[in-house]
Amino acid sequence: MQKVLKFINAEMKKAGVEYYFQKNKKPKPTYPYFVGELVPSEPVTEDGEKEFTLILDGFTRETSASEGTLLELLLEAEKIEEHFPQVEGLSALSGNQAIAVFYCNCQPVESGNEQLQKVQVNLTIKTWKGGK
Repeated sequence: MQKVLKFINAEMKKAGVEYYFQKNKKPKPTYPYFVGELVPSEPVTEDGEKEFTLILDGFTRETSASEGTLLELLLEAEKIEEHFPQVEGLSALSGNQAIAVFYCNCQPVESGNEQLQKVQVNLTIKTWKGGK
C-alpha cells in the first residue's frame, strides 16, 4: 500500500495538483487542493490483482491566490484526467509490484458552505505483485 500512496503523491506533484492523503494538515490551506481516501473495491483475484478506488475531494474558495470558482476546480480535475488517462492509465513498476492508475469520473458536490466549492474525482487503482 505504501508504494501505491508514494506513487500517487509523486504523480500528483508532476501533474501540478496540490494533493494530500486523508487530510490537509496545513494551518492555512492553499486553494485549490485535493484530499484522497483509498477504498478497496474488490477482493484479490487468483492472479494477485487488487483494485482500489481513490476518492479525491477537491476544495477551493476565494482567496488572494484563488478565484474560488467551480471552473477552477474543474480545471484542476482536468489535469488529473490528463495525467491518469481513462483508457491506458498511468503505470509503474515498484520492486515486485505493478501499479496502474486510471481516471474514472468527476462530479461537483455540494459542500454545505456557499463560499466553499467542492468536486469529487474518482481514480481506479490496480496492483499486482510478482514473485520474489
